[in-house]
Amino acid sequence: MLAAGETIETLLEAYPWLEQEDVQACLVYARRLVGHERIEPLLIE
Repeated sequence: MLAAGETIETLLEAYPWLEQEDVQACLVYARRLVGHERIEPLLIE
């Protein structure tokens, strides 16, 4: 939902059992998971 442009507040309204710290923990986890990935263009001839 965040990647689609929703705010943390909207996310928390949709899932009232979550807290802002839960969302922040997910963002930290995602950053650690993909933080070292490299994206390189695919050249098609």
